[in-house]
Amino acid sequence: MRAARFANLDSMTDVKRQAIFRLIEDSSGVTAIEYALIAALIAVAAIAAFTLVGTNLSNTFSYVASQL
Repeated sequence: MRAARFANLDSMTDVKRQAIFRLIEDSSGVTAIEYALIAALIAVAAIAAFTLVGTNLSNTFSYVASQL
């Protein structure tokens, strides 16, 4: 009876080990994460550019308004 219990434990350990190896070898989520990081970087760059352009544009309008 006891040997059967340990045999079941060994087979469960093998199943867990195989599942872990499958998770390590699976790279399907890596591409999605890379795309998300690229999108976040583009968003940060766009926000910085819009902020800079907005400030310069505001200064330009203020200058033009003061010259009129």
